[in-house]
Amino acid sequence: MTAPTSYASGGNASGKSYGICCTPSGKSGARIKGFDCSGLTTYAYTKAGIRLPRTAAAQAGADQRIPASLDTNALKPGDRVFYAYAPGHDSTIYHVGIYAGSGQMINAARPGTVVRLDAVDTMSGSAGGARLL
Repeated sequence: MTAPTSYASGGNASGKSYGICCTPSGKSGARIKGFDCSGLTTYAYTKAGIRLPRTAAAQAGADQRIPASLDTNALKPGDRVFYAYAPGHDSTIYHVGIYAGSGQMINAARPGTVVRLDAVDTMSGSAGGARLL
């Protein structure tokens, strides 16, 4: 069994990276090696041979969008799920996860946590999903 992967403000197509200092709450990630939400999706999709933009908001525009109004019934494992400060305005997307099925997502949630499986409705501001074309 491998150790859990920590949240760190970073990560990229090559894998985990050390975070940055500092988060809005003042927490330093400079000594933490891991992924933030979009770093995790970028890395996971790269492993499957698919290149994604680096940020959650840019990833939302990369593929076929799935409206939030369709709920999790329209999602398939591997789809990305997005969260926005102002749902309906993609420029405000602040988070992305990878849908795992059964209402769950692989989530690099925030500093101080590890990458984990969470319910899709754990986070507020559902902005729908995206599926590879």
